[in-house]
Amino acid sequence: MFVSAAQIGRLTAAGLFALGTLVLVAGPASAASFRVSPVKLTLLAKRPVGSLIVSSGDGAPVAVRVATYRWTQVDGKDVYTPTDDVIASPPIFTAPAGTKQLVRVGLRHRTPGAAYRVMLQEIPGPTAEKGIRIAMTLNLPLYVVDDPLAKSDVRWTAWRGADGHVVIEGRNQGVAYQQVTRIALAGSATPLSEAMGVVLPASMRHWDIGQHPELKTGSVLRLSVRTADGDNEVTANLSAR
Repeated sequence: MFVSAAQIGRLTAAGLFALGTLVLVAGPASAASFRVSPVKLTLLAKRPVGSLIVSSGDGAPVAVRVATYRWTQVDGKDVYTPTDDVIASPPIFTAPAGTKQLVRVGLRHRTPGAAYRVMLQEIPGPTAEKGIRIAMTLNLPLYVVDDPLAKSDVRWTAWRGADGHVVIEGRNQGVAYQQVTRIALAGSATPLSEAMGVVLPASMRHWDIGQHPELKTGSVLRLSVRTADGDNEVTANLSAR
């Protein structure tokens, strides 16, 4: 089974996603509360073990299931595939209200450059309240690296498709991921895109920025790309497809 990242729903530029599952009852909405720290895991291939702290809210206990997915990029889009490469312990637990639960995360396969998603899914319990019960899922990125100082190497291109939309592509030839939070024309205060995206190693990601008739096919675009390292100016040839 494949799950497109478009089905998950983005929450923050840090790579943390949230998904709500509705459990039907009548009346106002309610949700159990829990937080996770850190919101990103980076594991060394030679030391592939990490941990998460799940903090429950003060209102009620929360039951959580941990699911893991291999994260790849196909045709410029994120794809999640269920995997047993990642071991989470405990895989299912109940955290009493106002407490913290330690979750250990380890790898069966130590593949530098591999990426995963760790999803903590609330298990809805019975409720006497009337309303819509919202079961939360927190979706965290997990990266496997050989060298914590490794760098990404993203090359940029652009094209106008048959639908008239301009697509900007980042292709990563490095051995580390690159997180992009904003793309704009150099010197412009108006962004072309503020859609957060990660370009995985040996992969590519696409940003569809719409039609933009002022961008002429055959021109060279000077782009300002915002990453965790700051704003970087790059060029991309705008071709036709």
